[in-house]
Amino acid sequence: MTDLRHYLQLRFAGQVFLMPNLPDILVEPRENMQVERNGRAAAQRTVQGVSWLAYALGPDWAPVPESGWTRAVFLGVGAARPVGLLVDDMHLLPAGDLRIAPFTPLGPAPVPGRHLFPGAAVGRNDLTLVLAIDAVASYLRALEGDHGLGQ
Repeated sequence: MTDLRHYLQLRFAGQVFLMPNLPDILVEPRENMQVERNGRAAAQRTVQGVSWLAYALGPDWAPVPESGWTRAVFLGVGAARPVGLLVDDMHLLPAGDLRIAPFTPLGPAPVPGRHLFPGAAVGRNDLTLVLAIDAVASYLRALEGDHGLGQ
């Protein structure tokens, strides 16, 4: 895993995940979003005439219409069309407080060749999965049939 200064701790669908806090991530509060259905997306933000779609996910990672979310975490902000994950809560954690270990989930990857969780933060009594930003962005884009991986 890459040496980072911070991780985002995200809570959605009743679960907690970590995500590296990289420069191509943008966090928007609910107030800055258009809360309306657009296909499977639960909200969107329009930037320079381009709709950035954001998805609320259930425990099985299927899109849900509403989740009580407070923020949208947009991935791939430097790409032609970023995509967002709607989260109920979010905190910034110093990487020095975490011990990240490689993790390989069982079964096939939901995105060709990439699992959503390449690592896990190991605590005294718990384990928190670390999300792969590019794989999550590809998964979210695939929800609307856009398979432009990493675009």
